[in-house]
This record gives sequence, structure tokens and C-alpha cells, in this order.
Amino acid sequence: MPKVAIAGGSSPTLGASILAALSTTHNWTPVILSRQTNNPKPSPPGIETRYVDYTSHTSLVAALKDIDTVLSVVLIPGPESITYQLNLLNAAIEAGCRRFAPSEFALCEQAQAQVDLLQSKNVVWEAVKGKVEEGLIDAARFPCGMFMNYLGIGIGGEKEKEARAGFAEGAFLVHLDAEPAYVVLPVRADGSAPSLTLTDIRDVGRFVAAALEMEEWGGRELGMAGDTLGFEELIRLCERYTGKKVEVRRVTMQRLEERLKAIPDGDVLKRMDCQIAMACARDGSVVPGVLNEVCNVQPVKVEEFLRKYWR
Repeated sequence: MPKVAIAGGSSPTLGASILAALSTTHNWTPVILSRQTNNPKPSPPGIETRYVDYTSHTSLVAALKDIDTVLSVVLIPGPESITYQLNLLNAAIEAGCRRFAPSEFALCEQAQAQVDLLQSKNVVWEAVKGKVEEGLIDAARFPCGMFMNYLGIGIGGEKEKEARAGFAEGAFLVHLDAEPAYVVLPVRADGSAPSLTLTDIRDVGRFVAAALEMEEWGGRELGMAGDTLGFEELIRLCERYTGKKVEVRRVTMQRLEERLKAIPDGDVLKRMDCQIAMACARDGSVVPGVLNEVCNVQPVKVEEFLRKYWR
């Protein structure tokens, strides 16, 4: 079976979801790439882990010598994110790997350009596309929109743990854990509510595993959409299945722009939240489901997710 290297594959979210999906197909041999630490995570049973130095071209090439496809899900904050990803790309080319996917799994390219912390993803993707145009490697990027697992925050207990699927961040836009529960609704310029795409982390893994079966990726954006719906529909479903009255806090683009000006440049996470909300008001959080059309994956819908974990 061909081997697929998953950089950052020991992560409890995307790494775990891709490994779980691959375990059901039996068409690929997964290999985890991980940075050497004093307390390395144990490898899942039967899966090889190769320890690498993302600053060392030699280390990366050696680890990728028998790999067909490289998938990156590494989460590296700061300026090193570009360096490490480009090092991985160049090593994949020298090692003779056929395909490469950078760490994306967020918004589409145009929307990411509006978010300071996500712009590094576009820098990497431009470099990747350049290598594809040179005929050195095939590649794709995998946007998925907002993780549906945000909607599991506030359930409590084991059900919340299952709903989160390893996701450890706090609530964003949808605050079902608050009292009272509320949704921050970034409105369009005409005052109407935008739409957004949400995908369960586990379905991200299933879509990526299905994409591995494609003959060619073509250096393009292979988006996936668990569910795309309007904010008003999302709020209605949250109220129905949580049994809570959800307060709607509408916020205009002007208000978001004022809020962004007041956030210091160094507070990158608050700026990211504000900028994503602004992109959302421009419908930037909608991801076209390219993989939905070409892969046999039936993703979880928002209503199904809420019914399962909240009802």
C-alpha cells in the first residue's frame, strides 16, 4: 500500500480524525511525522512515527524517502509556520513524493487574506502553486469552514468531550455555554444575516481520506462542506435542540471595524476573532463543497449534530 505521511499526525483533532478515517479504508499506510520532544506522545497501535526536525532539510528528506503523499496538519504559531511548511514542501519534492497538502483546514483563500493570523497560509499556498506549475509536485489545499464542534461547547460531561472530538478552543460566535446563551451575528452591509459552512472534525478526516483516492489534485482548492446554512437557521436549530432561548447580538461591519482598531496589534487572537467575524459578514466563511461532489462522503449536518449531542 502507498504511504501517506501526516505531519502533526499526533494531534488529537485533525491528526486523529485523518488516522481514524484511514483505518477504515485500508488503502494507505499512514506514517506520523512528529517533532522530537522530552515527552513524546505514544504512537497509535500499528502506526509508525518518524521524528523529524522541521528546520533540517536532511532530516525531512530522510523521513519522506518512501512516502507517496504528504499531508500537513501542523499547528505552528508565529513566523516559523511559513518556514516549517516550506521546508516540508521542498523536502517532499527532493524525496520524490507525488503530492503535498499544506496545513489549511480553515477558510478559502480570499477570506484568509482578510485575517492577519491566517495570511501565512496564503503565503505557503502561493509557494506550493509555484512548485505545481513547475511540474515538481501535485498539491491541494483543504478548506473546511468553521469546525462544527464549536456547537458542542457547553453540553458538559462525556457528551461534550465526544462532541468536541479533541477540539480544545473556547466558543466563537456561538456561545451556548453562556448564561444566557447568545450568538454574535455579523451582518452584511444591507443588514441581512450571512451564511457559513461548518464541518465536523471527524468528517474532515473522512473527506481527506477520500481525496487520497483521486488520481490528481491539480494544485487547486478542494473544499469540503459538512453543512452550509444561514445564521438565522443555525440559531433556530440551536434553540430547538438545546432548549435554550438564544440571544442574538447583531454587529455591523462598522462596529467590527471600530472594535478592530481598538485591539492592539500584539493581541493576535482577539484580532483574528474580529477579522473572521468581518470576513463572515462578507460571506467569507462559506466554503464550496468541491469534495462533496466528487467523493462518496455523507457528512454530519448541523441539525443531526445538535440532535445527537444536545437533545
